[in-house]
Amino acid sequence: MTDGPALGPHDEAAIREALAGLAHDVEVTLELGPSATPVTLLAAGGRELDTAAITRRLLESVCALDERVRLTVREHDDPGPWPRTTIGPGLVYLGMPLGFELTTLVQAIVEAGREAPALSAASRERLASLERDVALDVYVTPT
Repeated sequence: MTDGPALGPHDEAAIREALAGLAHDVEVTLELGPSATPVTLLAAGGRELDTAAITRRLLESVCALDERVRLTVREHDDPGPWPRTTIGPGLVYLGMPLGFELTTLVQAIVEAGREAPALSAASRERLASLERDVALDVYVTPT
């Protein structure tokens, strides 16, 4: 995946179209460093994948498609849950957003760039009534 462009022309066009509806700027922060729990990922043919380089290249390509999306890359020396991408004020994605997860990444940017959340008024009221912060984890595995 490190050879050739990170995105094909069809993907670029679809992402540009999705980002065209942003109401305001979106900050995207990519954090990289050594993994707290090292995992070796292999591509077809047994080639080891550099998750940091792949994720960085992909995010640079996506964020370059609209001037309202700004990417900051932070390098860490300490082991952690890297790569970690924070979108807007609190949407966090851990890992490489490849395949169908590219859509998840782009939709997170679109959601962070909305004038108002896409949640219904009833959902927002219910969330406002929570007595403490809640973290939601969604796990995705490659297929």
